[in-house]
Amino acid sequence: MKASFKKKGIADNQSIRLVGMGFIILNLIFAFYHITFFWGNHDWDWVKGTTQVLSLNTGMFEGRYAKFILNVSLFGGQILPILNNLVAFTLLALGAVLLTAYWQIKSFTARLITALVIITAPYVLGWLYFPINILGNFSAVALVAYGLIVAEKTKWYHKTLSIICFLLALGVYPSIAEMMIVSFAIRHIISPMKKKEKMLNSLYPLILALIGFKLLLFVLGKLDIVYSGHYNMQMPTIEELVWRIPEMVVLVFSQLLTTLPFLDVKYKILSLLLLILAITATYKRWLWWGIALGATVLSTFLTTAQEETAYMPRINFYGINFLIAGAVAVLFTQKQKIRNISSVLCLLLLWNGVTADFEAFKIWRLGQIAETALVERISAKIEEITPDKVLVPVIAGELPLRPRYYASSYQKNSPYVLNGSLLVRHIPSGMFNFYAVTPFFYNYSQIADLTPELHHFLRVARRPWPAQDALFINDKYAVILLTDEGIAAIQAQLPY
Repeated sequence: MKASFKKKGIADNQSIRLVGMGFIILNLIFAFYHITFFWGNHDWDWVKGTTQVLSLNTGMFEGRYAKFILNVSLFGGQILPILNNLVAFTLLALGAVLLTAYWQIKSFTARLITALVIITAPYVLGWLYFPINILGNFSAVALVAYGLIVAEKTKWYHKTLSIICFLLALGVYPSIAEMMIVSFAIRHIISPMKKKEKMLNSLYPLILALIGFKLLLFVLGKLDIVYSGHYNMQMPTIEELVWRIPEMVVLVFSQLLTTLPFLDVKYKILSLLLLILAITATYKRWLWWGIALGATVLSTFLTTAQEETAYMPRINFYGINFLIAGAVAVLFTQKQKIRNISSVLCLLLLWNGVTADFEAFKIWRLGQIAETALVERISAKIEEITPDKVLVPVIAGELPLRPRYYASSYQKNSPYVLNGSLLVRHIPSGMFNFYAVTPFFYNYSQIADLTPELHHFLRVARRPWPAQDALFINDKYAVILLTDEGIAAIQAQLPY
């Protein structure tokens, strides 16, 4: 088996050194992220590890049946500082290096730069916001890369192994399909197979895995294991998909230029220059380029909740990120002059991306400190008034404080990367109870008993926190008015 791996460039000395270098570079760049042990707004109870512990079926309700296998098998469902990240980064580095082997890149330097474009891109931030996710989502990269490699072998057990790898990756996060298709297309731009039959033979495991994934979700839905009403499980009708095509064509190109937090105009322009240069150098492979470009909007094309996928870094991580890395890989197979130009552009891209990563960790930390201080002030006030009661928390609005430390302009928000609050209105109890000596909030956050006093408070509310009249407490509820928008929204829901 080891000899077979070496023959295919999977476990040769060069690949092993590349994985080691990628791992070291990742950990140097993300050292501050390791040390500060940051987590996002859904992770409070999971990180706490007492009220909730990750299990194999935690993500099952939304069809993510393989998402937490590593969390459970390695760490018993706990989120551990540093160790959680180290394993995840090892898998990400491994996946990136395997992909360069699949793309038939020979040069050590070219493979290293291509891998670094993948693993250091600010798109990675979309996943680092939630440490419960990174083990599964980064392992999916390695699964897809290895699945693509073994799909080109001829034995039936290789094909079976490839399909299993793809099904596991899709069971972590369905948007990994974008990486699968983009990577397959780039492979055939760099080194087209001479025989059409051989190309089709390597393609059918991917197609069978996608079909099998859809059938598996259908069966799980019929068994009521998967909640078909969840937004992740909703798909448009065939007619709606047809009408969406022009919109998706526009999205393919607009997402390449639209700036996001930590993905500024310089990063976007450098990425676009690399892509244009690669397409120009291999224009005769226009069909494969069209497939790769189209795959980057697959998630948005196939969902009814487009606001959850379009222009989202965590989705772009699997699409645009691998498209740009693929362009870099293509350019390193061209003539020396093009390789020299590409090397300069890549170094500029890497520098811009790495500095954006560092800036993000600084801003995340400052925002976390600020929002924690806000929650502590509110908690102290509530406990001062009702020290012995367990209440239902109701948050009017969300007050993300990370944007107050970010000076650059951008065209689209990124909720998890910057614009989302650590204290979210639908599960505020997680953050409040995390720091409390004893839990003083229930897990739910809806008003079921609208008393005359509470109704009057909400109807006449004018000023958000820290105004003295921004907090209402009775024997059931603690209502906190955080923003003007939140006040307007909750007033609009009043029955009279």
